[in-house]
Amino acid sequence: MPNYYYDGSFDGLLTVIYIAYKDRKNNALRITVKTEQLLLGLDDINVITDFSEARRVEKAICDKLSQNFLNNIRTCFLSSDKNKDTVIVHTVYKALKQGEEILRSLDEHAFYVNKLVKQVLNERHRYLGVLRFKEVKDGTMFSTIEPKNNVLPILLSHFINRMKREKFAIYDKKRKMIAYYDTKKVEIFFVKSLEIEWSDEEIEYSELWKTFVKSISIKERENKKLQQSNLPKYYWKYLIEDI
Repeated sequence: MPNYYYDGSFDGLLTVIYIAYKDRKNNALRITVKTEQLLLGLDDINVITDFSEARRVEKAICDKLSQNFLNNIRTCFLSSDKNKDTVIVHTVYKALKQGEEILRSLDEHAFYVNKLVKQVLNERHRYLGVLRFKEVKDGTMFSTIEPKNNVLPILLSHFINRMKREKFAIYDKKRKMIAYYDTKKVEIFFVKSLEIEWSDEEIEYSELWKTFVKSISIKERENKKLQQSNLPKYYWKYLIEDI
């Protein structure tokens, strides 16, 4: 059974698509992110990311399929599902042969891709409504999230459009990844730990907001089950208000 191991980057996965083309008809083809502790077997293939090969695959997908198909693959790649790499590669090979309409079929790999894309976009949608910013000492607006999927890259455009003149940072605590926007450009990098000091105004406004929410709530009409149905409890953790 062909086993291809790569570094976990999107360019790395595109390189796998280029390298593994000869095994495209093998349904047992498996793609896995390699780790430092992993010892490869004799039949395992270690794929080194090649940016020129990645660009060739990207161009082929856009030329023979569409930019929209590539976008779907990128979105699927943000999933935390352990099988995402394998189903993406199989779906790309099938689409290059049969056309991008395969995404509207019941093909097992394409169906899986669509399911993961939907999960990622649904989680992004939840965070667009629930993400809260707090002001730190230097005036930067800061927010912490712990998404199940890696939605941080696809959250940014929304908040850049809404907060063009504000410096802000969004920290994905689960992946130790932070995106920082300085009003001109955005950068994403990894951090081991963070120490945040809130501004005096933020501390005051946060307490005022909690007091306001508490004062307008009607205990007799409280419906935790409905709240969790509208917004799963998993996403409550970093809300300023106590619900």
